[in-house]
Amino acid sequence: MTRRQSRLDSLSKEERQDLIRKLYDAQNKRCYVCNKDINLSVHKVDIDHIKALDKDGSDDESNWGLTHDTCNRSKGTRDLQLQRILYEFRSHVEKYTKNGGTLTLNEALQELTPERKKVGYKFEDNQIKISWTNEGVPETETYSLLEEPGKPPAKSFMARIPFICLFHDHEINPRSIIDLEPMIEEFYKGYVQLQPSLATLTTEGSDGKGKILVFDGQHKAAAQLYARRKRLFVRVFVDYNKNKLKETNFRAHTKLAQVHFPQLINDRVGSDLFTEEFDKFRLSSNPNKDSEKIFFQKYLDRSLKSEYIGYFKNNLRYEVLTGKAGAEDNKLLSFTETVTSRAKKFPLSYDTLQKSFLQQMLFLRSSREPMEVTEKFRTLERENLIRIMNLFVDEILAKNRFDLNLGIFRLEERLANNPESIPDKHLRAYRICRQSAMTIWALEFKRAIAVLLNTKQKYTDSAWPQDRPLWVEISPQDWDQIRKMLCAIRDHKVWGERTNPDIVNSLKSTRQKDWKEILLKGRLPGRQEECLPPLDQNFIFNSVQFGV
Repeated sequence: MTRRQSRLDSLSKEERQDLIRKLYDAQNKRCYVCNKDINLSVHKVDIDHIKALDKDGSDDESNWGLTHDTCNRSKGTRDLQLQRILYEFRSHVEKYTKNGGTLTLNEALQELTPERKKVGYKFEDNQIKISWTNEGVPETETYSLLEEPGKPPAKSFMARIPFICLFHDHEINPRSIIDLEPMIEEFYKGYVQLQPSLATLTTEGSDGKGKILVFDGQHKAAAQLYARRKRLFVRVFVDYNKNKLKETNFRAHTKLAQVHFPQLINDRVGSDLFTEEFDKFRLSSNPNKDSEKIFFQKYLDRSLKSEYIGYFKNNLRYEVLTGKAGAEDNKLLSFTETVTSRAKKFPLSYDTLQKSFLQQMLFLRSSREPMEVTEKFRTLERENLIRIMNLFVDEILAKNRFDLNLGIFRLEERLANNPESIPDKHLRAYRICRQSAMTIWALEFKRAIAVLLNTKQKYTDSAWPQDRPLWVEISPQDWDQIRKMLCAIRDHKVWGERTNPDIVNSLKSTRQKDWKEILLKGRLPGRQEECLPPLDQNFIFNSVQFGV
């Protein structure tokens, strides 16, 4: 397509300078895209169209914006208005994720429509009237109520609700929206919303007002919010059982889904579902007699047992990863990719954590011991694992060991092209965190911890070192020795190798079979000779007995 000529192209040098000064004053000396200060004596600047000419933007001063040249030239074919929106979105992502948090529809609504309000409602025949005030002007709209069979039946209505009347139900679906840019651009270009978002309206209050809370379709909702649309196409369930919606939505995104929730969100929602039912059991149980096993065998309906075993595991994992039930916050999430399955920046994926620390060290089966006993040791287990994960961060990832800006994308390729481009500490951390290696050494680390604590006769039950290694009180001296074990793993020769091509090529393997040869036998796959010290439980345990 031929580029449409603009009046900007025909400006003389003097005319351009006059225009720069006019826009500079009109924009209060700030860049149109990033809203940061412009210093004309220091910064290079550009002028471009706020709304693109091919989107019916005018070719005059009212549609021209002054920017830092870098802000304009990084936008590609986007116009300034879209670039400004995306810059705002990125700044919100940075704001809410810098301390290990995330950006959801809730935060987006708080940023862009902070003065939201409840709606009034009134039922008439098979209709519902929704009312609100917009800039002091009362508005009312009427919608048909739809009823569909189910257990229980559901009443709902379809509407285009103003964003000023919307809230986010983060209890049902706390999904992150940090991967939103393509969808923002889609709606900015004028594409329609194909499917409605889903929301609830509860009418139990006596004041005739209620909140409309979006619980599904957060991405399309947030994208249209950023694209400055005024309303959202939404199906609103009226007075429907929230727990039923939560469970139905969870199943829709897991068991029945083609595109799955990020696993951390699975664990959060599953944890909520388990806790709600398990708390009821605890209130009615005898803590000296009843157990987790009885909850599954006798309390739950038989048809729910399989689902709730999964929710039980969700709960154990989620409370450790978020530090929810521990004395410390879990610092490891700051180094973990929890949104996509493939990380480019973070050394760890959620799947790797699940298959190493969480699967190896948590007791993921129901306990037969009385609740009074189990709850004590479950608390110890969570706090101990959080402490171990934080030690892992301290000794292997933090203190400038792993550089998030350097990341992991094609790291071995970068290393091959320039061996000096990757610092030793960063390389070691990257290799230690690779899933195929970490699942093996984490199991050996767990076994070494169990041996250490068992030799000190710390366990209440002789079977616990095998499957419940963290059901134990760990002394400060024991923690010091566990820290030394991690340091021994970190300092092992295998992680820092960069000169022997045979070893370096073997370390690229993603097969556990190969890593078992490397770590447990100290030899390269397919070779018989030992070229590295084995990194097994004996090596790890002996590191605190004799030093290595």
